Amino acid sequence: MGEGRDASPPDGDADASDASDADGDATASRAPREAEGQPKSSGYPGAADEWDEMLLCPLEIRFTQDNIHPFFYRRGPIVHVLPKIRSVALSDGTWELLPPFGPIHCLRRGGRLWSMDNRRLYALQLCAMDFWPRQVRVKCLVRERLPRHKFKTQYRKFNTTSEGRTIGLSTRYQHFETWNWHEKALEMEGSTFSQRLGMVLTVFEALPVLGALLFRSGWTGLSSRAPLLLSFVVAFALDFLRQRYPKLFHTLSRMQVKAVMEGEGLMVALGQDEDSPGMCKSQLAALMALVLVLSLPCMFGIAHAKVRSSLFSCWLGVAFMLLIQLSFSFRWSDEDGLPTETAEEQPTVEDEAPSEVQET
Repeated sequence: MGEGRDASPPDGDADASDASDADGDATASRAPREAEGQPKSSGYPGAADEWDEMLLCPLEIRFTQDNIHPFFYRRGPIVHVLPKIRSVALSDGTWELLPPFGPIHCLRRGGRLWSMDNRRLYALQLCAMDFWPRQVRVKCLVRERLPRHKFKTQYRKFNTTSEGRTIGLSTRYQHFETWNWHEKALEMEGSTFSQRLGMVLTVFEALPVLGALLFRSGWTGLSSRAPLLLSFVVAFALDFLRQRYPKLFHTLSRMQVKAVMEGEGLMVALGQDEDSPGMCKSQLAALMALVLVLSLPCMFGIAHAKVRSSLFSCWLGVAFMLLIQLSFSFRWSDEDGLPTETAEEQPTVEDEAPSEVQET
């Protein structure tokens, strides 16, 4: 992606944090301070004790820039650093990422976390999506406000126009790609849910054919072949719509992404491994509703009136509960699966920097 290109970031999109300490080695200027027993400088405004160390999900942190350079300072392309990010399983079922660079520095503002290390965050989000839908954590340094110390270096990063959800990889004269982890998650969940729908529809396309072959034996219990034909046509039409218009299920994919980020327990189908991706309650209700719709033609074709009446009563009860579940899910679903931001919630600068802060 970037072989043979200048590895130094262009003016205007440089990430000062990566340029100052991305290699993780102590500089000569820091050595005398460490020898004297003074706290080590991180290259960021504020003393070390002003930053709170927290274990956070990198997908919950927002970018502060619209574009970053595709190279780390002294580390080469960002994609070459990804294999060096290790992972450790935690006792709560999540995974902790151990990157070869220092922790991300974040500002908490408006209930959101804003990264001051955008290239590091991009690398960690790429790695986190390899674990999806499993939860991952990474150590971060967090504080509430941005002091005036190094104002020109740090505050110029806050130029995002996408509320911190999107970041572009570009050099001075070329744009490589645009990254948005939420869109990537929607694409993955949409593909998985479409495959599950395809399996259900394939079964209901095969069953009417089998029922038509066994109709004369009397094992089907149907009065005619018309319900079988109608069920096959409905299943085939829905399967065609699924393949032709995949965005029809976009809302259910958003619900799945939101459930994963909120830590909602996912349902795993019988016969699947525990590591297999599960389904949220909304997707499970949608699949059950699809099964009810596809089984309705055959239910009305049952020859025995009492059996037909009993099955239809059960059908109505289950359909009513699924309708309530789906109505509440669609009502409270968010448009993007993530809360929106307002202009007042952007990070701001403190009026006065602490007197003990010194220029480095």
